Amino acid sequence: MGQHSSMRFGVRQHPVRSTWPERAIAALGLLLLVDSFLPWYRLSWMVSRYGGGQPTRHVNAATAWHSSTGWSLAVLLVVAAVVGYLACGAFTDRWPRLLARLRWLFLLTATAGLVVAIVTWWAIPSVEVSGGYGVVAADRIAGGVTFGDIVRDRLYDRETNVTWGFYIAVVVTTALVALMLLDVVRRTGRRTAPTSG
Repeated sequence: MGQHSSMRFGVRQHPVRSTWPERAIAALGLLLLVDSFLPWYRLSWMVSRYGGGQPTRHVNAATAWHSSTGWSLAVLLVVAAVVGYLACGAFTDRWPRLLARLRWLFLLTATAGLVVAIVTWWAIPSVEVSGGYGVVAADRIAGGVTFGDIVRDRLYDRETNVTWGFYIAVVVTTALVALMLLDVVRRTGRRTAPTSG
């Protein structure tokens, strides 16, 4: 009876000690998902009417899902990693070796998502290469694209057109990966500590 109660006490104690990183990971994953629906890419241009009219500024923005396949894949990888990582918490004391490997796998998946997002950003031609400031002429793209339209995976001028949504995602994902790594290391230390004495 005493042994059974101590096992129950151990089962309860283990998740409580690791609750804060799991909650932080869940919050960051939700924040990233919300951020993916905010502007990641933006085009802006000025229009002046003939005859000396007042110039007007126009802006067209797109989310991660609308603007880039690479960014969409990056968000999917990180969100899937968060869901899988948190699901491991439901089986804390079952299959410890398998769960340890799965947590490392989800950590690597989230890291891959971060790398994909940054590589996709870097692959966008800079202002110097494309020679413009966010306006793609309609005659360069077939299919009825009008002046100022954002075409998926046809992005230019990363310095001026990539917006704060992307940079927030990079910061959030970096913090998320760091928390996952911290939690994995802590769990590994707790699992090996009793056998080292």
